[in-house]
Amino acid sequence: MKLYFVRHGETDMNARNMFYGWTDADINAKGISQAEELRDAFRDIPIDAIYSSDLKRALHTAEIIADGRHVEAISDIRELYYGKWENRTWEQMTEADRADWQKWKTDWVERVMPEGESFMDFYNRVTAGLDRIIRENKGKHVLVVSHNGALSAMHCHLTGAGPKGFWNFNSKQGHYSAVWVSEKKLTYDCINYPAILK
Repeated sequence: MKLYFVRHGETDMNARNMFYGWTDADINAKGISQAEELRDAFRDIPIDAIYSSDLKRALHTAEIIADGRHVEAISDIRELYYGKWENRTWEQMTEADRADWQKWKTDWVERVMPEGESFMDFYNRVTAGLDRIIRENKGKHVLVVSHNGALSAMHCHLTGAGPKGFWNFNSKQGHYSAVWVSEKKLTYDCINYPAILK
């Protein structure tokens, strides 16, 4: 099968560098434009099924790309839940919050954000969702629209990098990645390929 991965389009919260894992923000005008460019890029690419995170920013992006085709929304591939850090910019965080964030970044596998989701719960949730998509779509071409952190977890899972490889992957908005998946091997065609070459 072939998997295509897309990060949702830009939101106002992205533009403000906010922490907003489960906050249900929609894409902004730039995000809509990014999704439209991806829709055009995928117009000549065969897609058998489209899956999206159930959060508005991903689902709206997926629906624009789908251009009338069915999109299945699943909560398993949501972003990490930031707990008490949700809806904050870096500037809005207290000194204690910032210190905890720096500690989390160096020990994200074991440390849990205040009132948030543990990294391993997140990682296991997302990878179980991806495994389900793969299991249900063998031999097909599938588009998955999700979030930067969730997509990083998926790439770690597929490549065997595991949870500790999390920071090695970054998914750009307005780009896509493509990978062939079989029981014997994994082949990446591209990572962060732009929807429109400029």
